Amino acid sequence: MTENQLGTYVKEQFGIELYEFMKGKVEKESLYDYEIASILNVEPVQIGKLRSSLGIKRANGFPRRFELNYGPGALDTFKVMIKNRDVSLSDLAGYFGFTRQNASLVYKKVYGCLYTDAHKKKLLASKKTPNQERR
Repeated sequence: MTENQLGTYVKEQFGIELYEFMKGKVEKESLYDYEIASILNVEPVQIGKLRSSLGIKRANGFPRRFELNYGPGALDTFKVMIKNRDVSLSDLAGYFGFTRQNASLVYKKVYGCLYTDAHKKKLLASKKTPNQERR
């Protein structure tokens, strides 16, 4: 199916232009290429090329998938728990029912950095150095 044919199909089926359809599916609904391809009955490769030609970046479907797996509000719960300095990755892993390593991967997906680096910074910020106490 060509881009023009796909545009016509989307216009007839959904009543919107192809660009708006793609933008909504990717940016608002966070659907992956294969999910959009399934809706349109085309190959995922075609959706990837179309998305690229339209200047639309890939979807970040992680938050949506995390909540599908662990329930509504699970990501917010993760964020609230991790802010508590007394909660460890092991505690989070136990709460959600996955491994400590997976908790670390979730942290990296959510915050874009390693938990150990962020945790060290948080601990350093909470402790006063001897030079700071004298001022």
